[in-house]
Amino acid sequence: MRIVLCYPVESQHLEQIRAAAPADAEIIHAGQERIAEELFSADIFCGHAKVPVDWDGVVAAGRLQWIQSSAAGMDHCLVPSVIASDIPVTSASGVLADQVAEHTIALLTAWCRSLPVFFRAKQIKEFIRRPTRDLTRSTVGIVGFGGVGRRLAEVLRPWKTRILATDMFPQQKPDYVEAL
Repeated sequence: MRIVLCYPVESQHLEQIRAAAPADAEIIHAGQERIAEELFSADIFCGHAKVPVDWDGVVAAGRLQWIQSSAAGMDHCLVPSVIASDIPVTSASGVLADQVAEHTIALLTAWCRSLPVFFRAKQIKEFIRRPTRDLTRSTVGIVGFGGVGRRLAEVLRPWKTRILATDMFPQQKPDYVEAL
């Protein structure tokens, strides 16, 4: 069995995989440099290819048995040939929900406060009062209400925002969110 990895692999990850995998498993840390070629001889792929991959060729080779994405986004591997195949595709959706929500808050507040405009004005020494927006009591739309979307809505609560969210699976919607 060949397990091909393509994410920032640490030694502790390799130890954990070796402990769980069959004794004869070959573990390959392909990185972005070799992932496109290593996938053709992989039984299991764990990672996120950020380089072009011939997924049609990988599927046609008939060896790959499982894709585990190390990212929430699946656009790197959910192409028609993979979707039509029997290869199970799983993801790490929601694993980094805290980090994505915090980054989103940073971007939202920077946008509301027009920080890029102020940074440019400072560079040219143009100190003019400019309008800003408030995040407090604003309406925020969230497209996709999985682990990350729900965490973002939770983090936005102290700002008393109105949340409008779309969700393909709307069960167990928090009461503070309006589903679209």
